[in-house]
Amino acid sequence: MKKILSFVIPFALLTAGVWFGYNYYFGGKDYYTQITTPGEVKTGNFNTGEKYTEYNYTQTAFDTKGEKTVQKLREVRDQPLRINAYLKLKVNTRKGVLSWEEIPENKVPKKALDQITK
Repeated sequence: MKKILSFVIPFALLTAGVWFGYNYYFGGKDYYTQITTPGEVKTGNFNTGEKYTEYNYTQTAFDTKGEKTVQKLREVRDQPLRINAYLKLKVNTRKGVLSWEEIPENKVPKKALDQITK
């Protein structure tokens, strides 16, 4: 029994540590927003000389309970985000917006949608 516990307890602690560490750095809360204005546009060059276009957005976003937050998105891409597109943001309290995806209006939670369309 002691041999089993000497394996199970360290394994459980290691697994919990990895899970909490992953959530600390890569976990986040979902927020919803709608792109209503074009972002601020900047252009520049990478170290290799290749040109890029950067779009910066400051968005008011809402969680599933309808609570408001302001988030900043920075995108390096060929085209700006589509006007009137609904986005689901994954936001980490330490790093800001980690990722986003465009979703249809019917996938936005009702409380968040009510706040967005006010």
